[in-house]
Amino acid sequence: METSERVLLLDRRRVSDSSNSNLSTMFAIICIVDVFGVFPIVSLPKAVIDCGWSGILLIIFVCSLQMYTAILLGKCWIIAEEIQPRIQFKNRYPYSALAEITYGKRLAKIVTFLLDATILCAGIPNLILASQNLQLVGLNLTNNEFNVSFCYWMIVIGMIMCPFLWLGSPKDMKLLCTVSVCIVTSVFILILISIIIMDKDTTQNMTQDVYRQPYVWQNVLTGYGIITFQFDIHPTILTIQVDMRNKKEISKAVLGGFLVSLTFFSITCINIYTHFGTEVRPSVLEMLSNTIIAHFSAILVAVQLMLTSVIGNSALYQHIEDCMGIPREFNYKRCVIRSALAVFSILLAEFVPRFDLVMSLVGGALTGPLVYLLPPLFFMKMLKLQNVHVNTMQMEAVYNTAVDEKETLQHDCARISDEYFKIRFKQIQVAFCIFIISCGLCTTFGTTYWNIVNTIRYVHFSPPCIVNIYNTSLV
Repeated sequence: METSERVLLLDRRRVSDSSNSNLSTMFAIICIVDVFGVFPIVSLPKAVIDCGWSGILLIIFVCSLQMYTAILLGKCWIIAEEIQPRIQFKNRYPYSALAEITYGKRLAKIVTFLLDATILCAGIPNLILASQNLQLVGLNLTNNEFNVSFCYWMIVIGMIMCPFLWLGSPKDMKLLCTVSVCIVTSVFILILISIIIMDKDTTQNMTQDVYRQPYVWQNVLTGYGIITFQFDIHPTILTIQVDMRNKKEISKAVLGGFLVSLTFFSITCINIYTHFGTEVRPSVLEMLSNTIIAHFSAILVAVQLMLTSVIGNSALYQHIEDCMGIPREFNYKRCVIRSALAVFSILLAEFVPRFDLVMSLVGGALTGPLVYLLPPLFFMKMLKLQNVHVNTMQMEAVYNTAVDEKETLQHDCARISDEYFKIRFKQIQVAFCIFIISCGLCTTFGTTYWNIVNTIRYVHFSPPCIVNIYNTSLV
């Protein structure tokens, strides 16, 4: 029995209406590049360069696993629609829907919590880096006279973003995502030009007072968390897939999005290493010379990060509003809740000493399970559910089909040969999934422990904003 025949007529009409979004594969790639944003260009080079030659292997290994597990999630959704067509009605929370269909509602609640916590914490580096860029622009444009700390710029940015946070999620994101990707591309070009035109004297001055960890393994653990954080597409990939015209092409979209962002990163990283060596700061913008191109790049980065925060946090806001029973139409309750969450995000950012520490901690503790543990678990469970579903469909076909012994014998021989290769391929996939889960468990616990220790240690080296503001008020 075909999938469409097992859906009620009214439900089938609802599925047709809800899936009529016609999202092309090319625009899905644009959406993925928008999710990655400017971080691979601006902040990832230090994490990889600090690891030395092992950084090349690290980013290849981590990104390969992330691409594979993202594709696994896409395959899980396709299988889920095949065996349970009604899952299409849960496309507002697709990741949690997969957790529910595979391991029950309890895991679905855990996944929902991880997603909400990841979205909330992911906005903190955006806020910190955007405010640091504005402080940097103010210093460079006024010869260090306009020295407003980024601790105060975070409050200003929060006030600017607040009215935009009150708006609902835009129904048509094509223009917004396209503009964001254009900004990312412009930042890549401008930073590349700024690096190329720098002279040697300026380069030497920009590489002073760079904080580095003494051991390579420490840099590898930190780099793992940062790479996992910056290339984390998993909370969003299913939302993109359910809106695609051809959902089976999600693998092409994932590969295309990673290819574009990794190309931007690779070219930037090679040029930075050529000009600055191993003495790299957390943000590339801190190392650029005082030019109009560098100032414009910093402003564009701040705009893109604010834009990403407004768009990315909308899913968290909508989920909290649904839990509190707040209507989806514009109302004062939405304004109060979203403003309170914005204030809470600013307070969290004020307690953080450095944005890359947050990325590494979030990437290891929160993003790790969503990337390396849950997708393989979902996929192995979905394979079992698919086998049960296929066997049921075949039994129905046998009961309703007349038997011809000669044709049946030929058909069985061909089917057995085909099934053998399918079973072997699935066994290889399951074995690789177990390998990913094992690596994910080790790296998640190891990276989380080290990043907590590193954060506590760095607080003594550079106190967070809230401490600086308090000390300033006492003077």
